[in-house]
Amino acid sequence: MKHPSFDYVLAGLFLAAALALPILFHALGAGSTFMPMFYPLALAGFLTVPPLAMIVGISAPLVSALLTGMPPFYPPIAFIMMGEGLLFTGLPRPLQKLLRMPDWLTLFIILLLDRALLLFMTQAMAKFMQLPTAMLGWATVIHGLPGLAMMLAILPWLIPKLRKMKEPMVKDHA
Repeated sequence: MKHPSFDYVLAGLFLAAALALPILFHALGAGSTFMPMFYPLALAGFLTVPPLAMIVGISAPLVSALLTGMPPFYPPIAFIMMGEGLLFTGLPRPLQKLLRMPDWLTLFIILLLDRALLLFMTQAMAKFMQLPTAMLGWATVIHGLPGLAMMLAILPWLIPKLRKMKEPMVKDHA
């Protein structure tokens, strides 16, 4: 698959944002409730080709865990977030191409799938670590609801604007 050269630049910017935003949110006391890493991952999924976006989706939690310790490797939150990152980055463009859905609906479906994946992976991790599976799984899903609401409020408005900004830049670099 041919990658437009500007997508490499965007992928790098989204990766940098995915590394920086959690640090900023934690410094402000907002922490993981608002899911700061997932905004740039979702943008990468909507605005760059899927292979590059997926590299960003896997790399962001891994590099962040290695550099900052967040998300942690134990309990294996970093690995759960890598799975979520793949979902956020690998599905938007194929879903839109296949089903021709608007950005908001695509994002809504991805957020629902993310919560289902998170519930499954958290319960599997809890069972492995001999923790209360149902309580931990649902608590994790509910914990991110403010972030989901904020994503639904911001990203459907932002994605088309960024897409319009990207078009002339792609033409200039073609």
